[in-house]
Amino acid sequence: MRILLVEDDADDAAFLRACLAQAGGRTVDLTRIDTIAAATEALAQGQFDVVLLDLHLPDATGSECVERIQQAQPEVPIVVLSGQGDEDYAIEILNRGVQDYLVKWEGGGRIILRSIRYAIERKRSEIKLNYLARYDSLTGIPNRQYLCDQLERAVTRAQRARKKVGLLFLDLDRFKSVNDTLGHQLGDRLLCAVVERLKASIRAGDLLARLGGDEFAVLLEDVAGPLEVEAVARALLACFTEPFDVGPRQLSVTASIGVTLYPVDTQDPLALLNNADIAMYQAKESGRNTFRFFTQSMQEEILRYHRVESDLKKAIADGQFRLVYQPQFGLHDRRVHAVEALIRWNHPERGLLWPDEFIAVAEESGYIVPIGLWTLEEVCRQLKEWERLRLPLPRVAVNVAAIHFHQPAFRRQVQQTLLRYGIDPSLIELELTERSLMEDTDAVQTCLRGLKETGVRLAIDDFGTGYSCLSYLRRFPIDVLKIDRSFVSDLDSNGDDQAICGTILSIAQQLGLDSVAEGIETEGQLEYLTRHGCRYGQGFLFSPPLEAHEVAELLRRHPPPVSLREADAQTA
Repeated sequence: MRILLVEDDADDAAFLRACLAQAGGRTVDLTRIDTIAAATEALAQGQFDVVLLDLHLPDATGSECVERIQQAQPEVPIVVLSGQGDEDYAIEILNRGVQDYLVKWEGGGRIILRSIRYAIERKRSEIKLNYLARYDSLTGIPNRQYLCDQLERAVTRAQRARKKVGLLFLDLDRFKSVNDTLGHQLGDRLLCAVVERLKASIRAGDLLARLGGDEFAVLLEDVAGPLEVEAVARALLACFTEPFDVGPRQLSVTASIGVTLYPVDTQDPLALLNNADIAMYQAKESGRNTFRFFTQSMQEEILRYHRVESDLKKAIADGQFRLVYQPQFGLHDRRVHAVEALIRWNHPERGLLWPDEFIAVAEESGYIVPIGLWTLEEVCRQLKEWERLRLPLPRVAVNVAAIHFHQPAFRRQVQQTLLRYGIDPSLIELELTERSLMEDTDAVQTCLRGLKETGVRLAIDDFGTGYSCLSYLRRFPIDVLKIDRSFVSDLDSNGDDQAICGTILSIAQQLGLDSVAEGIETEGQLEYLTRHGCRYGQGFLFSPPLEAHEVAELLRRHPPPVSLREADAQTA
């Protein structure tokens, strides 16, 4: 055990040496220094296990002695040797970060030696806890707390020197699928491999930190401007060009990066991290495997998102939604065969909101799940009300978000709702997007077949605007193709739209599927669609969306066939 004794009294030093020699034998190597200046120099040149420190020296006294030793070697434990036995003074010194406080010469060498050993162990534990608090245990690089501390210091230095600081927020794309399919152990190995490449790509002096999960940050000090930061962002993206060797596997992964600059975007260090996070999400929305610089418009968009998200939660609790219904007419008989349920939000401050003002936020936040279930419930309630009024019942088309088809309980929830209201399942037509079919073929296929077994109809909404992979029309139990209004709007004059609509209608006929055209507004559009075999249509030429009581009047004037099934069979 190498001990540095900082003591100017030769008699005290000799007495201590004798005590330790008697207690520790040959295990103690004691070096005596009589000033703080000489002690700091000795610590810089040699490696000591502990410092025994007197607080009354020729060149320093009291807490100054402790501070100078800590500055010279912060990782060495300190045991204070003092002639002062005041408890309050001892506590004050201990609060300075020393490991123990002994009064000269209370106790023999064995007690002093034991105190030294305890001090060394306490210091080791302190260093370990400090490391765990500041560094990521998996990758060994700094963690979020360390980054935030350094970010504040970097901004302070940049403010004084009138320089810029860059911050990059990096998130791996679709990393969750690696953990889900290959396991967290392989995912952790991939993260470590990613870190090694990132460390090799950043400049000397740049700080790489893991913020948690698959999120990382790079702090750049003293940057000239956006072009220099952009070069770093491109270098980081280049790390992901080649696959990563992870055990016996090669895994390919990409990243999305958000970039922000001090003081261009903000002078608040914590706001910088938030800005970079926002820009990273913009990079993901732009297609992933790219980077985006933060702009104020991004911040405003995020604030709007969170306002809508917060309001949606209250809207669900307070029942602020309602439905309107747009009729679908048979093009062969001009009678109402179905209606499409369209949701509206009676916002207490902003008034009536249409779906394009809140559905995207609802899907992103997950609130679309309770909203979708409420919509189905309300449709069934309304059908029961029309039945009570002895009206001929139309089919009702209900839009269903993609996330519902990944919910194991969705089929059961649909079935239970229909049973609770006593609704004929054939009166319900669930509309899904092409994206819903492509996200997870096996899970979606299982869900759709289960729904089909309950007796509901299934429609693909906005057909032709998404992936348009025709093979899924054979794999999935689809009943209806809905032609998007964007292809219908210029049917009078646009040859391309005519060709697309003609192709969709031909596909529907060949596969025995019903076809519905959205957005019919002119007689010319109606004439083309009728001539090419489109079965149903909706749009302002027929009727705008109506309130439930207005639908009741329309059903009285243009009732659907007595049996929708019989009518469908006759026109098929």
